[in-house]
Amino acid sequence: MVNSTSTLTAKKETSFDINNVIKLYLISLIAYLPFLFTFMWGNHDWEWIKTGTPLDSGLFEGRFSQFILQNLLFEGQILPLLTIAAGLAFFCIGTILLLRLWELPQDTKLYILVGALTITTPYTLSWFYFVFITLSCLSWGCVVILAYYLLEKKSIFRFLVAISLLTLALGGYPPVINLIGVLLFTLILKDLCLKKLTATSLIHKYAFHIATVILSGIIFIAVQHILKFYHLQYETYNTDELNISQIPAKIAFCIKVMFQQFFITTSFIDKFYKYCGFCLFLLSTITLWNNLPKKFSAIILFIVCLFGLLFSSVLTVFLTPNTAHVLFEPRIDFFGLMYIYTFAMSTLLYSSNNFIRNFCYLIGLFLIFININTHAFAAKVWSLGFQSEMKLADRIIKDIEQNQHFNPTEKYAFIQSGTTDFRSHFYTPNSNNKKDGYTLTAPYIPWHLPSKAYQFYYPQEFVSADFDVYWSYVDKNQISLTPSLIKYLNKRAEPWPARQSIYLSPELILITLSYDGKIRGQNWLNKQKPQSTTSTWPK
Repeated sequence: MVNSTSTLTAKKETSFDINNVIKLYLISLIAYLPFLFTFMWGNHDWEWIKTGTPLDSGLFEGRFSQFILQNLLFEGQILPLLTIAAGLAFFCIGTILLLRLWELPQDTKLYILVGALTITTPYTLSWFYFVFITLSCLSWGCVVILAYYLLEKKSIFRFLVAISLLTLALGGYPPVINLIGVLLFTLILKDLCLKKLTATSLIHKYAFHIATVILSGIIFIAVQHILKFYHLQYETYNTDELNISQIPAKIAFCIKVMFQQFFITTSFIDKFYKYCGFCLFLLSTITLWNNLPKKFSAIILFIVCLFGLLFSSVLTVFLTPNTAHVLFEPRIDFFGLMYIYTFAMSTLLYSSNNFIRNFCYLIGLFLIFININTHAFAAKVWSLGFQSEMKLADRIIKDIEQNQHFNPTEKYAFIQSGTTDFRSHFYTPNSNNKKDGYTLTAPYIPWHLPSKAYQFYYPQEFVSADFDVYWSYVDKNQISLTPSLIKYLNKRAEPWPARQSIYLSPELILITLSYDGKIRGQNWLNKQKPQSTTSTWPK
């Protein structure tokens, strides 16, 4: 009788979850409708759009599992509509699993409210710029959550599977370490404050979780060392190792950052969204404190876990030597701060106080509306920017074709000197916003190997050597420093659309696209030594 009752309960819970996943997925398709039917790609994507993403494509930056789903579902191809739709499906599944993990009361209204608030977050926009990792990065949250979900019941098999899942997630995108830490501390805080478990009970319950996190981290680091040993991985900003001597200063810096992150606004993420999120966090912290058993051990554990929760959300900043690429970046906050907002809303909806619950309903519905509006606005800005850059490339190609030295059957070294973006021309940001590159200012035409874009629609490949737009890897051994080129760089080069913006010789195509590019070209010429003969970006 007990077994049949348990089975019946399990079936009801499963049916409840499936129904909510379907409802949430339909909401996500509506929220991201403009992106589903407007195929755009960011500056890393050009070659992968054309040729697909082999399993080993991410090894150069240590992401050994980055393209598993892409290859499993679509044979490595990046497909319009399907790539994003699949990523959203995993995002929705992970969100419902997470609400189950946090034991939100089984009420469809609650699940859909908190779920919709999560999946419509503007922090997802970073992943729609890079379509080569859209599916991957929208899905890793689901993988991490599934690992924790498996650990709810203890067995060696579940333990090993959870370790594998967390290792794959780290190997797919290392900043998911933020999410791994955030979720661990939310689970402990929930049980400490709402279930009122003792410190001893919590240690016993979460020993497997902590061991899983530690072991998966060790395996991930071991794989990184193996990749570096066999020269399969380059030293990039997200594979550099933190120097031990930097740790004290980095801890102090990250303590400041973990509070600042609640107030720093970025492109498409405005003050209202950020301040609402902070208010929810503050209210949830007060709620948790009010429910906390006021024993010394419980108070100490509460403080430790609250600090751990906030510090986990900036772990990537702590572990990265050069924080310029990860500090207050939406693609990083997607795996940290965004889930703190979700936890805060879930915690408040536990409250028996009708005023607090009604306040959460009202704020949640309003934020969902704002989020959907933000996505539509972003899609408009991006689409206009994409069209503008493609028209720019078309005009440049026409000018190149009209040059007497150009022969499309020949091969040229190609340099685009400087870069420009067009998305920001169609955006009216608050001047105090931090302009995030991947959601606003990063151009669609690549920073590295820019000829990939110019040749994308061209019938012939006319480039033999391609460099980055900053002159970092321009190799003077692959171009001739003729008097004509020297004169051009020193005196004649002018930014587009000046007539002097294009230099063409029988062996070189040089486009001066911006004033910054003009200066960089002159600096390179004036005894700036090239750093490498080839770009570290994959061809």
